[in-house]
Amino acid sequence: MRALVTGAAGFLGRHVARKFLEEGWEVIAFDTRESDVEGVQSIQGDLLDVEAVDAAVASVDVVAHVAAIGDVYLAAEKPELAAAVNVVGTTNIANAAVAHGKRVVYASTWEVYGEPEYEPIDEEHPCRPDHPYNITKLGGEMMLLSACELRGLSGVALRLGTAYGSGLRPNSVFRIFIDRAKRGEPITVAGDGSQGRQFTHASDIARAFVLAAESDVSGIALNTVAPETTTIRELAERVAARYPTEVTFGPKRPGDVPPSTVSPKKIEEVLGWRAEVSFEAGLNELMDELEAQES
Repeated sequence: MRALVTGAAGFLGRHVARKFLEEGWEVIAFDTRESDVEGVQSIQGDLLDVEAVDAAVASVDVVAHVAAIGDVYLAAEKPELAAAVNVVGTTNIANAAVAHGKRVVYASTWEVYGEPEYEPIDEEHPCRPDHPYNITKLGGEMMLLSACELRGLSGVALRLGTAYGSGLRPNSVFRIFIDRAKRGEPITVAGDGSQGRQFTHASDIARAFVLAAESDVSGIALNTVAPETTTIRELAERVAARYPTEVTFGPKRPGDVPPSTVSPKKIEEVLGWRAEVSFEAGLNELMDELEAQES
């Protein structure tokens, strides 16, 4: 079996590509830059290049569609780019998959829900995103699922928890806190730090992609989140416990998604998936890795 992993040169895409390889799949990486994952065939291409997307999708059995404008700061700064890549790019993937009879597993986000009406949030909860990032991610999800409904596409959307793990980009909250603390600088938390996140380890997310790829479940979205909730303040305090420094508080970040508890019950029932990496273990692994890189 062959999998096309879009965004395989990025943080999460690399984890997904490696997991498919571990499970015995042949992996084709599709990204605007070459993937450094050993053992994959790398295609440099753009999601907005219809011919390149069509050719890449035609050559595989399943598409793990991870590529996106995933940086919330970039999405806010360039909403037109987020709309193009996250919505039009995903539509191009869906069109190619319909044309060639391929399956798609799409990386959506728990942030599509917006302000919670009830908790824990299940997949029936209304979606009211309010930021260019989560608006466009929901747009891509809707285009994919509409192709399942109207055009016979085999596909599923995974509404991912906030991913973390090895290879995180430097402007992630994890890296910002860790890098500042290691330099002995204060960690500044936006707002009061009470905003909770169900941080989900990239290895768990990658395993969900493989399970979804091997399943015939289609036309639905599934919350793919760890059950444990950690506040941003708790994250800062855990980092400061390892690298002693002051934790301070600043203005609330504009557009920050409200704290919510999201239920992963359905994906456990449908795919047999549940998160296995505890937040404590995953954070310690990340800090160990960053220390090893400096030695």
